[in-house]
Amino acid sequence: MNKADMINEAVERMHILGLLDEKEQSIIRDFIEEQRVYVSRPMNLGEMVGVLYELSEEEKKLIGKIEEEKQILVYHVIRDRTNVGVLYSMLFVSMYEEDWKTERRSLEGAGADGAHPLVYVWNAGFLEEDEEDLTEGFGEWGVITVITGEGGLCQIFPDYGEVL
Repeated sequence: MNKADMINEAVERMHILGLLDEKEQSIIRDFIEEQRVYVSRPMNLGEMVGVLYELSEEEKKLIGKIEEEKQILVYHVIRDRTNVGVLYSMLFVSMYEEDWKTERRSLEGAGADGAHPLVYVWNAGFLEEDEEDLTEGFGEWGVITVITGEGGLCQIFPDYGEVL
């Protein structure tokens, strides 16, 4: 699978999820032109907002490491501070084109009941905001529930997963 096809697939998924794509500002355009990935930070003062931020240099290093190791293309990240650590849920395109149709279908509903994308979740542990090394954690594949926010995404946790 070539990277150009994976980028096109990522763009289609970003549109399905309703990520910010306006004339003045578009994370989809930034991804197409520069392969720039943004991170959604869902919570602000206890409210779910799904605000977008640019990745820090350390977050970029983490994403690059995961993309290389897992042979995926990350197109969006959701960062949540939880009672089990700081979680980076990475939405991605796999290198297996035969899975894309099914993966795309799981993204429908982000604006209403919630979409259920397959993600790679990295638990970076209990970090300070300016932590320099995010690679000391651990990761696993999973499915999460997301809804659209203010340009980005919010992850919906089951009742047992407290978001701080």
